[in-house]
Amino acid sequence: MIFIYGVILAGIFGAIGQYLDKHLVNIGISRNDYFYYMCLTMIPFSIIMVIIEYFTGQLKFEFGIIPIILLLLAMFLRYKKQHTIVGCLKYLNPYEDSAYLTLSIIIAFIIDVILGIENLGVISILSILLTVIGVFVIADSKIKIKNLQKDLLIRISTSLLMSYVTHFILQYWSNAVFILILNLVLTIIFSKDYNFKYHKEQKSILKWVFIQQIFGFCSLYLSNYLSSNSVTLSSYVRPTSIIAVVIISMFFKEKDRKPTLKQILGIILVVTGICLINK
Repeated sequence: MIFIYGVILAGIFGAIGQYLDKHLVNIGISRNDYFYYMCLTMIPFSIIMVIIEYFTGQLKFEFGIIPIILLLLAMFLRYKKQHTIVGCLKYLNPYEDSAYLTLSIIIAFIIDVILGIENLGVISILSILLTVIGVFVIADSKIKIKNLQKDLLIRISTSLLMSYVTHFILQYWSNAVFILILNLVLTIIFSKDYNFKYHKEQKSILKWVFIQQIFGFCSLYLSNYLSSNSVTLSSYVRPTSIIAVVIISMFFKEKDRKPTLKQILGIILVVTGICLINK
């Protein structure tokens, strides 16, 4: 039951975070600023969780060559992934963005089949077809934009690889410790390009980044917790998030921010396909 609540909360928090990401893109945040400030503002939240893990006996840290290699991989993947979020949301609405990212789950399942971890049956083939058809139903002329194609490809692949890296590194480090070290190291590395004067000029953006991280961190922490138990289990977060994103979109007055009937059909196909793939 705790995993079900975790999936639901992670999906809802992730959906809210996506709309806040879209707002940040709309007010003009750059790729570099988005990446840096997301890493920077993640630190205080992760410190709080490290303290909680310490007092609850969940804190874990093993120094070794394997977790260090995994950390380096996670740093590279987070850097690439964060930069593509701005590029994707520049052209896409959150519900479109969420739907396209489900392809990483399909790819993960196919990899598991090749490795012999999963079996390819009638239901799994049906789920793959439903998901892919759903994504193409949602897709429109936007997908023809070359910059968007590149960002989507990188984001889908980095999201997929990050799920596996997170799953394995959490065998050595606790959730909060991993998030803290990852973002602290990245912040230190890229701080040379920032100073107090620049931060002061970006205070309006920083405010929204902090608000986004309240939801973003909660979604990330819960997703990592689920991923530490099973990569497949954490994949349920995506369809839950899509449903939440669509529900939120219905409260906007602008028609271009709401999915069309065709896109809603595509989203239903995607959610059904992802849910079936885990049966």
